[in-house]
Amino acid sequence: MNKYLVMFLLFIAGTFVSLQASVNARLAKYTGFLESTFISFFVGTITLFLILIFRGFGNLKNIFEVPILYLSGGIMGAFFVFIITYSVPKIGVSAALSITIGVQLIIGLLIDKYNPFNISVFHVSYLNVLGVIFILLGVIFLTYNR
Repeated sequence: MNKYLVMFLLFIAGTFVSLQASVNARLAKYTGFLESTFISFFVGTITLFLILIFRGFGNLKNIFEVPILYLSGGIMGAFFVFIITYSVPKIGVSAALSITIGVQLIIGLLIDKYNPFNISVFHVSYLNVLGVIFILLGVIFLTYNR
């Protein structure tokens, strides 16, 4: 897939994360925070299941060979969606997302540099670190007096 198409799809995904935070927070007003997280994942699971039906299940049979650590992404995702849903009414979408994005960038740089999951190593330069520092300053400004 073309690098620019990937970047465009990431732009769409980032938009969806921001919208999802607000949509789930509104859903929580009707159902509760934990319930809205469940509904969000349930609808997402059904959507992915339908896509798999039409696309094919591929290597899903290999799930029993996967180390348990690599199955924990669903737990992490559920925790993330729940915490975002819970925090948005309390501190706002921009503050909630800026905190998580700031932390994601720090952890992302560490993963890129040290490659603990044996995916691929990327050089981390002082400009990368400086970029994260500027974003962290933005987090401070966005969360000030929230």
